[in-house]
Amino acid sequence: MATNPRDLTPHEQQDLSNLDTPDVPEYSGDTNGATDGLYARAGKAAPTEIFPRSEQNTGPLIPDAPADTETFQAPTETVAVDREPAYAVDATEPVYTEPVETVVATEDARRGTTDFGLFLLRLALGAFLIIDSIGTFFRLGGNEGISGLESAYANYPYGDALAVMVPTLELAAGVFLVLGLLTPVAALVAIAVTGFTALHAFDTQTDGFNVFAWSPETWVPIMLLAASLAVQFTGPGRYGVDASRGWAKRPLASSWICALIGLVAAGLIWWFGTEINPFA
Repeated sequence: MATNPRDLTPHEQQDLSNLDTPDVPEYSGDTNGATDGLYARAGKAAPTEIFPRSEQNTGPLIPDAPADTETFQAPTETVAVDREPAYAVDATEPVYTEPVETVVATEDARRGTTDFGLFLLRLALGAFLIIDSIGTFFRLGGNEGISGLESAYANYPYGDALAVMVPTLELAAGVFLVLGLLTPVAALVAIAVTGFTALHAFDTQTDGFNVFAWSPETWVPIMLLAASLAVQFTGPGRYGVDASRGWAKRPLASSWICALIGLVAAGLIWWFGTEINPFA
């Protein structure tokens, strides 16, 4: 290696006699040693040159590319025919109809004073049944009580049982009617008990079917029976415990069923309790 010029003296720097033999390595044409030394000093492997198969004699073999097994299919060509397309023509003319407006019938929820009238009817019927039954049980207001009913039903085979059953049914039906609770069942019981008392009143009167000669004792049970049937078919209205029930506003099948059962019950009580046919 040449001496660093900075280490030379001014006289040596002016001396150019040694330029013919500089301390420079000569190129000998052998690059393998220099290249190997360069990669050896860097700590890396020297690159390997790969030649094509036709020119490759030594070194690793390069596998041939796999043969393409896919076949090429030429696209089909569509030939256009120089003619006009034919369209199917409908000979019938279109019929236009006007849209029909659908009318939805809405229920009128306004009931006016109907519910209040039903409440008064239910209250009057229930109150009469309660007052009459309590007066019978406790002998209030000059009522002869259970013994008085036993005397009235003395001609019946089961008069004693009827004397207790009639005021009991009146009290139960009256309480439920006043509250408006289970009104179809309460009206059913009212129909049964008032139907029996109406038959008893008709049997004890002597005027037969002459309605103009009937006394109030005959008319009152009949009117109570009519009121019980009216409550059964009209429902209790909205002023009662059953206000949210369907039968409170629009009773239908239940009214007919309960009314029929009540009338049949009144007839059975009369038939088996008295063993008398009032229409004979």
